[in-house]
Amino acid sequence: MNPMPRARFCSGATRLCLLSGLALLALSLSSPARAERRLERRVVVFHDGKVPRIEASGDKYVHGELEIEIQFVNTNPLCFAYSVNGKAVPESRSRSDQSIADEMVLASAEGTLEFTSLEKAETALRARMQDLATLREEATSQASLAPAWEACLWADPPSRVINVQRKHISEVDKLLRLRLGSSGAWTRILLSSVDTLTSVRRQVFQLSSADEASPAGQMLRDKVFASMEALERYIAATLSLVRQLQDDLQQAQTRLASTPASTTRSVSTNRRVTIEIERARLDQGQLHPALDTITVTSEAYETLSPILFNIGLGPSLTFENRKEYGLGQNHSDQRPNIMLTENSANIDVVVSLSVYLWGYRYLNDDVLAARQFAPRPMLGLSLHQPFSSIYFGLQIDPLQFLDISFGARMYSASTLVNAHEGNVAIPDANGNAAPPMTQSRMTTQMFVALTASTDLFHRWIKRSLY
Repeated sequence: MNPMPRARFCSGATRLCLLSGLALLALSLSSPARAERRLERRVVVFHDGKVPRIEASGDKYVHGELEIEIQFVNTNPLCFAYSVNGKAVPESRSRSDQSIADEMVLASAEGTLEFTSLEKAETALRARMQDLATLREEATSQASLAPAWEACLWADPPSRVINVQRKHISEVDKLLRLRLGSSGAWTRILLSSVDTLTSVRRQVFQLSSADEASPAGQMLRDKVFASMEALERYIAATLSLVRQLQDDLQQAQTRLASTPASTTRSVSTNRRVTIEIERARLDQGQLHPALDTITVTSEAYETLSPILFNIGLGPSLTFENRKEYGLGQNHSDQRPNIMLTENSANIDVVVSLSVYLWGYRYLNDDVLAARQFAPRPMLGLSLHQPFSSIYFGLQIDPLQFLDISFGARMYSASTLVNAHEGNVAIPDANGNAAPPMTQSRMTTQMFVALTASTDLFHRWIKRSLY
């Protein structure tokens, strides 16, 4: 049989195998691995106390994108302000009751009281100052939030006293609503004081006393003016105290509404992220630079990007030796025989391409991955015979960075055409022994290859540098 048509047939088979391998890889792209992208979740728990600490869940390597839930335990927003990675935990502004001061002044601006003498005006002024003194004493002893703020100094963890603080704040809130309501006791005292002061100021020059012509009468008039000034200062101080109590209450309610529970952060792939929580001590609900600040940091998470393709490079061994033929020893009395001059291991260097069909590959600390024992399609190219050799088969890489491939290799090999091994050489036109005639023919043999994953090496080098 003429060998040339067979060679052309084998060349066509090579193209068919190549197209089949490429089609197989293309089909692999629509495998379930492409739909494997998922969002992994980690939980970081911040425990407040005398020595704050962080507990982080899960492996530090994240396969794909990451969602971190940050939970807060044993916190007390009345004592501390918290921030996550430099961003403060947002405050929820509490509702603010309208201040009654301006309304009282406007309502009593004209004065509604009528006095018949300086003595009665002086008595009224002193009575209002006594009422204001009672108001201030009650406000200082019952409506102060100082006990709530001072509790932060001795509690460990601070959450131990938050229920007591919350109860005290609630009681102060009820007291202020009751005392400063439209008919509340403090409201009546303040309105009455402003009304009395305005009324006396309007009538003081028309009022007279029983001893108007005597020095005692003049002293009484001066005393009324002094009492008016004292009451005015007293009203201003009391209004300032009430406003301060309202501001303190609003500040405390705002801090309570800002109790951190949990917050969520999303992290994309190819990122290294740590959770840093800062706890700053407060002074009556306000940040103060002189007070201590403590920062705790979690272990770093690293989000790994998925690897779909595996491009490997390494040696391969074909299960048939490479053979070369030539002439044996030339004797004078006979022509030499055709003999095998080379019979060596068929070792090649192959560039392999495969697709992670059963799930993405990630570069983590796992040396052995049982999942990668599942074979996947593989296509290879010979560096020794790039245009006349092709590998196709299956590949596994249970060991990180190393791939094991096996299958069939179709390649060009030399075969004898005009003689057989051991036969006497055919003479040429001059009667001399002619070298054996060989022809490159396509053959298919089993192979095994050990390659290194260039994709994983590239990721490893990149991660080491950055």
